[in-house]
Amino acid sequence: MGKMKNQIKNSLVRHLNVNLAVFGLIGAMLVGGVVFASDTSNFTQTITPGTLSVDIVDGSYVTVGSPSVAFGSLSFSFACRTGGSRASGSFGTSTQQIYVSNPDAADNGWTVTLAGSATTNVWDSAGTDYDFNDPTSSGCGDGADAGVTVGGQMTVDPSGATLAAGACASCTTTSVSLGSSDAFDEGS
Repeated sequence: MGKMKNQIKNSLVRHLNVNLAVFGLIGAMLVGGVVFASDTSNFTQTITPGTLSVDIVDGSYVTVGSPSVAFGSLSFSFACRTGGSRASGSFGTSTQQIYVSNPDAADNGWTVTLAGSATTNVWDSAGTDYDFNDPTSSGCGDGADAGVTVGGQMTVDPSGATLAAGACASCTTTSVSLGSSDAFDEGS
């Protein structure tokens, strides 16, 4: 029994010595001990630019799945309409607008190019379908464009567009310019 008491006593003393040593170290640090630290920061942070993107969005900047343009009505004519007599419509409302987001991805310049998803697509109207990229006879004839048997050519003129900063409160439109009028052409 005496041997067991000595073992318990020795064990308690060792634990007490360890606890006193830890307590003494903490006390020395709190009372006036010296804490060593590096004089050089090892913290680094890299912020990468976002992705340059273009989308058609609504007033809340949510993607518009099927954008559309309403064209003004024209009286019937057997003659093909060219120039200023063509039907026209404006794209861009609070519910449909082209939105470019450049979160430092392309600060050296960028260009937005508008194209159809397939050269064989046609402009689908309630009555007659029209090609959107056939330059034959100023859009009045059906040329040798592959897979399409109707004539027509659509022109886009961004010169009447309005530039605005959009969803980014600190963004500007400085150095952003609108392009010039151009027509879709399947051959180019």
